[in-house]
Amino acid sequence: MSLLPPAADRDAPDPSLLLGQDYWMLTSTPSAGTTSEDIAALAPAHIAWLLDLEERGLVFLSGPLVSGPGAGPGSGVTVLRASDEADATAIASADPFVTAGLRSFVVHRWRLNEGSVSMRLSLGRGTYEWH
Repeated sequence: MSLLPPAADRDAPDPSLLLGQDYWMLTSTPSAGTTSEDIAALAPAHIAWLLDLEERGLVFLSGPLVSGPGAGPGSGVTVLRASDEADATAIASADPFVTAGLRSFVVHRWRLNEGSVSMRLSLGRGTYEWH
């Protein structure tokens, strides 16, 4: 349930308040013939690579595409914090799926303007809820 009045009753949005934070979005596409077994075999190395990037503050968001056009074994999206396109490309080129020839990627400069993130973290119970 929203606590905001209907959009028609609100003031016009102020574009100057948009976040306007740039990131680098990688869209990954499986190479021809890549199978689920190929991906499963390299998944531990791929996840270790991503977790290292996360610990270094370079990964903002990442995950596989599970349905829709182009979804298949090895397809996914990763959003990086990188200094420029060359840096994002160098990072993506080190992905174990890429170095093994299981997928390719395209780098997009992506500007985050709108959205909402909320999370509830219980320190005493060691749980979290992502909304």
